[in-house]
Amino acid sequence: PDPKAPRRTFGPIITTMAAIGAMSGLRAVPLARAAASAKQPAVAGARAPVMQSTAAPQGVRLASSAFLAPGAVGLTRRSVAPVASRSSRMVVKAEAASAAAVEAAEPEKKDNAQTLKVGLYIFGWYFLNAVFAIMNKKTLAVFPYPWILSWIQIAVGAVFMLVMWKLRIFKPPEGGFTKDMFKALIPTSFYHMVAHVSACASYKFGSVSFMQVVKAGEPAIAVVLLSLFFGRKYSWKVWLTLIPIVGGVAIGSTTEINFSMAAFLCAMTSNVTSALRAATSKDLQADTGLKGINLYGGIAIVSGIMLLPLSLLVEGSQMGAAFAAAPALMSAKGTLLFGIWNAGFMAYLIIGSMFYHLYNQTAYQALGELTPLSHSVANTVKRVVIILASVAVFKNPITPVGQASAAVAILGTFIYSIVSQKDKEEAAKLAAKAE
Repeated sequence: PDPKAPRRTFGPIITTMAAIGAMSGLRAVPLARAAASAKQPAVAGARAPVMQSTAAPQGVRLASSAFLAPGAVGLTRRSVAPVASRSSRMVVKAEAASAAAVEAAEPEKKDNAQTLKVGLYIFGWYFLNAVFAIMNKKTLAVFPYPWILSWIQIAVGAVFMLVMWKLRIFKPPEGGFTKDMFKALIPTSFYHMVAHVSACASYKFGSVSFMQVVKAGEPAIAVVLLSLFFGRKYSWKVWLTLIPIVGGVAIGSTTEINFSMAAFLCAMTSNVTSALRAATSKDLQADTGLKGINLYGGIAIVSGIMLLPLSLLVEGSQMGAAFAAAPALMSAKGTLLFGIWNAGFMAYLIIGSMFYHLYNQTAYQALGELTPLSHSVANTVKRVVIILASVAVFKNPITPVGQASAAVAILGTFIYSIVSQKDKEEAAKLAAKAE
């Protein structure tokens, strides 16, 4: 590369796109709220009688103390009684109105705080994932071994979590990881392992934008799998909204300039296992008590243990030569950390692995606040951020038909989110009436 040529930094590009994407991704937040709101009427109903029973006596006491003030001396009991009665009623009404206002304001404050919290998770998830996607593609260009690379990325995150738990920076699970916990983590960790290896392989065989267009079909995969294997029920309207998602992905794939069947199959494999991972992760939270950071930390450790022998079996014989050749290839391609620093291959590999861990960590924190399906919708919006960021950085061409089909697939996810939200609200209303 020409040393005088201007260096392109992708940090500002990704930050802007992640912020816009996070605002769009918050479309998924009402799905979680609607699911939780089904329990609210019963709670409110239980509290109301307590407020009514205590408000009136308090009002009477306040009114009586006011009329026993020095200015009221000399008034007769008969003249005071009507005034006290009217004042008592006024005070009771004022207090009831005030209590109602406070009661109404509390859920709104909680909703705003919840929206901000989930918004920050989604922004971090999008930003970290976009940076990782670009770094991962650049790493595979000089180190084309997805099995070994996947294991390194998972293992770095596992070691990071062990250190954080040891230093008490992250609160470890109470009682530590038990044998039953590790056993329960195996299925989800397996899905996580396969999802990551197949995603890395897809990056190797195709462009980042193509892989993300195929991955945009994950909500459709999630609906099918959750219906078939998890007993979830969806209305015909939800199924109808999957048509533009599937159609957009299909057309976008077939019109890809550098179409690769291997990249397509690997991305679809990642779709299936990612949807299964999301669904089983939600169940794991109930079964093991693990959630958020600790849940993903446990998954990283178990999947890293499972992946090590497989990666050595598939690519272990090439590992020595691969590590020896990577620094020279990296220098020849002019690969710099964030487009600025010549950090060296090992530093680039470790930092990229940390971005992988952190984006998954924020994704699991978001999963703790969302349903599996709303998580899949937010995941699809993230694809747009990564597609735009990769096109800006790699300058890979996308045909007009490909652009239109990708837009149709993403639009389908927004329609799907709206329909799903309405279904959740209707279900919540029916549950409230049944109570």
